[in-house]
Amino acid sequence: MNFKKTIISFSAVVLVIVSVISQATAVSAYNGEIPSTNYTYWESNGFTAVSSKAAYKTETVLTSERLGIESISELNDVCTDKYGNTYVLDGKSSRVIVLNSDFSVKNIISGVLYGEERLKFDNAKGLYADLSGKIYIADTEHARVIVCDINGNGINVITLPNSKLIPDGFNYRPIKVTADSRGYVYVLSDGSYYGAILFSPKGEFYGFYGANSVEGSIIGAITSLWEKLTSNNTKKAGKASKLPYQFTDLYADESDFIYTATGKIPGSTQKAQIKRLSPGGKNILDSSDVVFGDKDVAAFNGEMRTQNIAGVAVDDDGYIYCFDTASGKIFLYDNECYMMTAFGGAGNGDQNGTFKQITALDVLDNGKKIIVADSLKLTLTVFCETAYGAELKAAQKLTLNGDYAASRQKWKKIIKEDTNCQLAYIGLSKAAFAGKDYKTAADYAKQGLDKKLYSKAFNYNRKTFLKSNFNMIMTAFLAAVALLVVFALFAKRKKLTLIKSHKIKLALSAPFHPASAFWEVKTKNAGSVCIGAIIIAAFYITSVLKATASGFLFRISDNSFNSALVLIQTVGFVALWTTANWAVATLLSGIGKLKEIFTVICYSIIPMVFGNIIYIIFSYMLNADEGEFLLIFVTAMQLYSVFMVIVGSIIIHDVSFGRFLAITLLTLIGIIIIIFLFVLIVIFFQQAAAFAATLWREIFFR
Repeated sequence: MNFKKTIISFSAVVLVIVSVISQATAVSAYNGEIPSTNYTYWESNGFTAVSSKAAYKTETVLTSERLGIESISELNDVCTDKYGNTYVLDGKSSRVIVLNSDFSVKNIISGVLYGEERLKFDNAKGLYADLSGKIYIADTEHARVIVCDINGNGINVITLPNSKLIPDGFNYRPIKVTADSRGYVYVLSDGSYYGAILFSPKGEFYGFYGANSVEGSIIGAITSLWEKLTSNNTKKAGKASKLPYQFTDLYADESDFIYTATGKIPGSTQKAQIKRLSPGGKNILDSSDVVFGDKDVAAFNGEMRTQNIAGVAVDDDGYIYCFDTASGKIFLYDNECYMMTAFGGAGNGDQNGTFKQITALDVLDNGKKIIVADSLKLTLTVFCETAYGAELKAAQKLTLNGDYAASRQKWKKIIKEDTNCQLAYIGLSKAAFAGKDYKTAADYAKQGLDKKLYSKAFNYNRKTFLKSNFNMIMTAFLAAVALLVVFALFAKRKKLTLIKSHKIKLALSAPFHPASAFWEVKTKNAGSVCIGAIIIAAFYITSVLKATASGFLFRISDNSFNSALVLIQTVGFVALWTTANWAVATLLSGIGKLKEIFTVICYSIIPMVFGNIIYIIFSYMLNADEGEFLLIFVTAMQLYSVFMVIVGSIIIHDVSFGRFLAITLLTLIGIIIIIFLFVLIVIFFQQAAAFAATLWREIFFR
């Protein structure tokens, strides 16, 4: 009876811990604030935001007052050209403000003279300047794109012609425009799901270009079904759910590839918001598994939000610049979609470098400067590249181009300045690998948490080690086998008994002969609570070591490990199962005793303990590709433990397999009920304590 009380009490304690930890976890999910200034992400098994040295700093903030011009009514778009000019669109005032490289006013286009008519572009949304000096204005309200020169002289007006390729009811409202070096014009129309509209240099309609595909994920299907079920108009919801997501921005790079941004992607994982489209409209950017912007989009500084990657720009080296209007952050990526830095942020005051509503951005002087438009503050913020930022981009460019020898010194300098730069460790690892210094490559890859690179270097290290020490390894192995054989023969001849305790022998034999072992537990009371407790402790310890002390390739990241959760998954589960199974068996007139149930579950865990130990040992010997064998082995041990539980439960309860399934189902339901009851009790006592505290303050402090 004392044992029963002990088990039940232990279960209660575990459940209290479960409830407390679950509440703590719910809170902590919103406490991991992303740094508000400069930061990057360390990528391993998860993503961790870490502060980084500033790659860009605020150089100046331009306002209409500082420019010496009439007040800006609206900042709709901003773009630059290769000659250092900046073009600012104030659509509400129907003007384009042209700035010199020193950000002084060069010219103001307040209307476009086209033939005998002066064209206004009230409420225009998009702007672009090409290499030849042409300026393209997306005149939204008038359903046209106006092409002019820097002096406001009209060159062309691009409208949407009648064409069989244009769907019925299509509403042409240009909001963004760009052009490639050949003069082909790409236009985004508000509300269009067909991609960009492509025009020839003469303004002839060539068709639609590069539309997003319809989401085909499981999440998308579930979202679609939910919209259908909850919508008042089922047909409308069904139709809307099948439409692809709209582009929010587009940008032509030096090689005439078109970069597109897709802002909010509701009901999805928000991957591939940035694409690089070939002339055929196919995405050739390795971004299918990339989430641009902040990784944790659900929780940001304690607030629920959805990202909106609304704008994109690219410099001559292929570095990608984009912004999130939801957070006011600007993100820099290399051409392999690796995030290098993030900066900016939301700011309601006048703090420089923060934004209320980013409208657009572009780069000057090949990314040495970034100009950002804020439509609410009505400011143009100019960021300039820091010495650290220039060094970082230069080092990564050398690495991407395969010039590892030249990049090595730059990466070492960067690490001295910023130890949080993951790219530096990865770059040094690649440089060492190229120089066939595989040990150094593995060390740097480990510091940079790059498991793929580490696995590659580890594989070469292992080959080198085995080749150099093969004879010694084989000699040691054969000697160990010979010693074991000699000892076994000696023990047999002398009739030595290493383990004299029958209960210990029984526990160790259970995995090999579960039926006979559990029969002895049932008929001879041969089970041991003490041995069972030791097995549980071993299970918990090996599970912790498996997660934290395995080889680098196979251990989980530090930020995702929770020892208390492991305790619940091991010790807590055993306690809950034992208690619930005993209660159900008692109600169903089962004959299994509490001690027997406890013994069966503990002895059945032995294969999992063994699996954990093997996992830890071999995690230091295998590369990432070979890790599948470890996973298969551990899974097999888990399944065998389940088999042992089935065999043991049938024997100690003396039931058929069908009745065992019924008892198991009721046991699981019992576990849920126990957890629910204890959660209610914890909540009750929390509320009672809060009430008592409030009452105390009311009585004695008023």
